[in-house]
Amino acid sequence: MRQLFGKPEGSWLVAAVLACGLLAAALFLPLWKMELVAPQYPKGLMMYAYGDRFQDDPSSPYEDIREINGLNHYIGMKPIEPVTEMRLFVPGVVALIAGTVLVSFVAWKRKWLKALILASFWFMPVFFVADLQYWLYNYGHTMDPDAALDTGAFTPKVIGTTKVWNFHSETSFEIGFYAMLLAAAVITFLPPAIRLIRRRRGRQEPTRERVTRTLLGRRGQGMVMKVLLLAAALGGAAMPLARADAQEARLGGGSLQQRIEQAAPGDTIFIDGGVFNERIIIDKAVSLIGRNWPVIDGGGQGDVVTIAADGATLSGFVVRGSGRSLSQEPAAIKVNEVDRVTLRGNRVEESHFGIYVLGSEGSTIAFNEVDPGGDTPIERRGHGIYMWEVSDTVVHENTVRNAADGIHLEFSEGNGIGSNVVTKSRYGLHFMYANDNRMTGNTFRDNLAGAVLMFSHDLLLKDNEFSSNRRGATGAGILLKDVDNVFAEGNRLLRNKYGLTVEGTPQSIGATAVFLHNLLALNDTGLALMSNAPITFVENSLIDNTVQVKALGGELASRVMSSHSGGAAHEQAASTGSEQPASPTGAVWTSDGRGNYWSDYRGYDADGDGVGDRAYRPEPPFAGQLERDETLRLFQFTPAQQALDMAADMFPLYRYNPVMEDSGPLMEPPEGPALPRDGAFNRELLVVSLLLVGAAYAGVAGVLGIDAGQAVRRGLSLAARTAGGSKPA
Repeated sequence: MRQLFGKPEGSWLVAAVLACGLLAAALFLPLWKMELVAPQYPKGLMMYAYGDRFQDDPSSPYEDIREINGLNHYIGMKPIEPVTEMRLFVPGVVALIAGTVLVSFVAWKRKWLKALILASFWFMPVFFVADLQYWLYNYGHTMDPDAALDTGAFTPKVIGTTKVWNFHSETSFEIGFYAMLLAAAVITFLPPAIRLIRRRRGRQEPTRERVTRTLLGRRGQGMVMKVLLLAAALGGAAMPLARADAQEARLGGGSLQQRIEQAAPGDTIFIDGGVFNERIIIDKAVSLIGRNWPVIDGGGQGDVVTIAADGATLSGFVVRGSGRSLSQEPAAIKVNEVDRVTLRGNRVEESHFGIYVLGSEGSTIAFNEVDPGGDTPIERRGHGIYMWEVSDTVVHENTVRNAADGIHLEFSEGNGIGSNVVTKSRYGLHFMYANDNRMTGNTFRDNLAGAVLMFSHDLLLKDNEFSSNRRGATGAGILLKDVDNVFAEGNRLLRNKYGLTVEGTPQSIGATAVFLHNLLALNDTGLALMSNAPITFVENSLIDNTVQVKALGGELASRVMSSHSGGAAHEQAASTGSEQPASPTGAVWTSDGRGNYWSDYRGYDADGDGVGDRAYRPEPPFAGQLERDETLRLFQFTPAQQALDMAADMFPLYRYNPVMEDSGPLMEPPEGPALPRDGAFNRELLVVSLLLVGAAYAGVAGVLGIDAGQAVRRGLSLAARTAGGSKPA
C-alpha cells in the first residue's frame, strides 16, 4: 500500500495543477479558426472550432456558418455539423483531469501511470490535428455530383491557405489549441525542471533549499493552488469587463448620424432599439448593427439610408419612409457606387425602392425582408432589390413582396441569386442586359410573371420554383426573350398561365438554350414557343397542363409579349394580322433516343426500354377547341372533356395540327423535381361546396313547398361556422 499511497511529490503536483487548469480552459476557448475570403465577402466569413462544436465569431451578430453552408451547397459540399469526436471531447478532457488528480494523490509512485498521463496529454492536440485534417479531406472529397457548380475534389488545409476559384480559406490554430500544447509541455518538462533547480540551489544555498521545501510543502501547495485560481478568476473577469468598456465606448450617444461621425473606420456601432426620425449617410467603413429592431424613419423624404463608403455594413434595422417621387428614384437603402457593402438581416417597409444598389462590386445582400407597400398601385411601386451596373454580388435568402419587380438587374453581371422568395409583385425576377448570372433555389410565387429574362446571355437557372404566376395577360412562370446560352435544370413551373414562354432564344449563331430535368405541371399552357425559338428541350416532365405545347403568333403573341417589351411586340403582331402561328423550327426534343415525359401520351413500350415506340404529337381535341373558344373552359376537367378526348382517340373526327413531335417520349418521369403532393385541408373548396349544396337544397325545398329561406339561412350559417373553424351544433 505504501507504493500506492504517500506524500505527493511537490514538483509533479504543481505541474499537474497547472496542466489541468490549462486543459480545463481549453474547454471554453476556440481551438481552430477558418476564415473564408471572397470578393463578395471582403471581411471574411469566420468559423471557430471548439472542442464540442463549431461556432460563429462570438463578437459578430452574423450567422457566418449558415452563410458558409449556403455557399457549400452550390458546390455540393455537405453542411458543416459536429462530428462524433467533438461529442467525446468534453468527457475525454474530464476523464484526463480526473486521472491526473488520481495519479497525483493516490498512485503517483507508479511511473507507468505517470507515463500514461503524459502520453494522454500529448495525444489530445496530436489527435485533434489529425482528426481535423481527415474531416477536411472527407468534406472535400464527398461532393454532390448534381451540384450547381463543379469544383472537383480538393483538400482544405488544416493550417494555411486553400484556394478554390475566387474563394480562398485561411485556417489557423487558436488559443485553446495552444493551451492544450502548453498543458502537455508543462506536465512533461516542469517537474524535472523544478527538481533540477532544487538540486542546484541545494548545493549553492542551503537556506534557499528550506525555502523551496516550504513552498512545496503541504501548506505551500495550498497557497500555490490558491494563487493560481485567483489569477485565473481575475483574468476571466477582466476579459468581459474590458469588452463591455469597449462596447460602451462604441455606443456613444446622440443621433445615428452623430454616432457615425464620431466613429473611426473599422468601428462597430451597436444600436439597441429605439426610433430614429432621420436620414443618414454612412460615409465610413463602419458596421452599424441593430439589436431589438431599431427603426430608421425617413419621414417620406428622399433616401433613408445612403451608403457611401467601401466595406460598410448595415444589419438588424427597420428602414422605412423614403420619398415617393419617381424622378428622384428614392430608396429605403441606397448603395451609391461603393464596393464590398454588406446589407444583412434588415426589414424594409413603406418606401419606393427597397434596396437600390448602383455601381457596386463584391457586395452581400442577405436575409433581408423587403415590402415597399401593398397599398401603392403596382404601376407606381419601385423594385424590391434593384441592381444597376452591379457585379460579383450575392443576393441570398431575402424575402420580397408587394414590389414592382422583386429582384431587378440591369447591366449587371457575375452575380449569384439564391434561396430568395418573391411574392405578390409584378415580376419576381427581371433581367435587362444582365449577363453571366446564376439563379439557384429561389421561389417566385403569385406574381404577374415569375422570371422575365431579356437581352442577356450566359444564365443559369437551377432548382427554382415558379408557381401560381397567373395575373394579367402574361402569367408566365419563365419568359425568355432574346437570350443566349441559358441553361435551366431542376426547376418547377406549376399552376402558371404559361409555364415557359420563349421568343428569339437563342438568337446568335452557335448559342444555346438548354432545358433539362424541369417539371412543367398544372399550367394552362406548359410550353409556349414563337417560331424563332430553336431550344433544346430534353428529359423534362410535362404533367397535366391543359395545353402541353403551343405555338405563339399573331394576337396571342402580341398579348403575351407587349407587356414586357413596351408595346413593340404588339405593333409587330398587329401588322401581320391573325395568321396561323408557325411551329418553332430547329427545336430539339430528343437526345440519344430519349425525349420528354408527357402525361397525355397514349403510346406503348413494347421493348421495355422506357421510351415510347411511337412519337408524341400534342393534338388532343378538347385542348385544340379550347384554343378557339374560351367558353369551353367551363367544362375543363369534367367528364365532358374526358368523353370528347376518349371519343376522338377511337374515332378521329377532330384533330388540330401538332405543334411539335417528340420521337422519344418517356414512359416514366425522368430524374428531376416531382409534382408536390398537396394533402392540406381546402377550407375554401368546402365552403363553396356547402353553398352549392345549400342552393340545391333551397331549390328542392321550393319544389316541395318547404320554407326555402330558412333552408338557405341554415346553409349559410353552416358555411360560416365551417369557414370560421368552429364545429356545427
